Amino acid sequence: MKTTNPGFIHDISNLERLRAGINDDESQSLRAAAQQFEAIFTQMLFKSMRQANEVFESDLMSSSNSKFFEQMHDEQMASELSSTGSLGLADLIVSQLGGEEEAQSSAVPSEQDFRQAVKEAPLNLPFDTKGKQPDKAMVEKAAEDALTIMQQTQPASFTAPLPPLKPQDNDRGFESPQDFVNRMRPYAEKAAHAIGTEPSVLIAQAALETGWGKKVIKNAAGNSNNLFNIKADQRWSGNKVATNTLEFHNGIPVQQRAAFRSYDSYQDSFNDYVRFLNQNPRYSEALEQPADPVHFIRNLHKAGYATDPEYSNKVISVMDTVNRLMK
Repeated sequence: MKTTNPGFIHDISNLERLRAGINDDESQSLRAAAQQFEAIFTQMLFKSMRQANEVFESDLMSSSNSKFFEQMHDEQMASELSSTGSLGLADLIVSQLGGEEEAQSSAVPSEQDFRQAVKEAPLNLPFDTKGKQPDKAMVEKAAEDALTIMQQTQPASFTAPLPPLKPQDNDRGFESPQDFVNRMRPYAEKAAHAIGTEPSVLIAQAALETGWGKKVIKNAAGNSNNLFNIKADQRWSGNKVATNTLEFHNGIPVQQRAAFRSYDSYQDSFNDYVRFLNQNPRYSEALEQPADPVHFIRNLHKAGYATDPEYSNKVISVMDTVNRLMK
């Protein structure tokens, strides 16, 4: 991972060097600009944590002079951390804007890398503060708080730089049942092959669960891509979304709120559906005789996949329509 020497954070010659280097090496200039952005973001984290800690400070230990030097120290610390890529934000920016070559050469630092960078970052400033230097334990505590914020704001499944952005098939809605069948077919064929059943029954099940793709559960990003309405129980460590759902208890429909799994794509939804069935022993009977799609969905229903007493009959009815549309 390439890094640049940040120097003194208030040295404006750094900006001049960045401007002058744009025409010399675009790749290097992009990384330098990305590190500047990461430094600003880190400064914002430190500033928020300083403000949260103000209520615990005494008048004797707090003054305008000490706050001034604390701010300058935090800015320099942020610059030092960004120069080593400790947060990984600069690498993400480079991988997004720099193309596949930069993305392949970048790696998001681990939590251990971040903590080590904080320990190695110098506490002394490049000028005489004539005051008390920040406590090392306080700086490391601030780093831990920053790490917590990072973990809470990034996706749970995030482990590597995102690939360059490109249009996704998931972004557009479904115009008709035929459109739904056509777009789900390649995913269903792969999943059905893994299970040993017919793709039509999987498409029918997804169609029933989502109203032919028009009622897919929404999340903050817009689409959870959950085609089979699989719930997010304690075994699920990925993204999730909470919504109201209709469950049947002793044949009586009851509306309740539940958490559901959220995926990055429809392909991920089909992949997880296959894993979900294989990892749950109660569906073993359905997986033992999957060749007949009618028996497969009835055994799945009997094992407790859905609480609607008419669930399997509804899927079979929709499957007749799917079979006609697949011809």
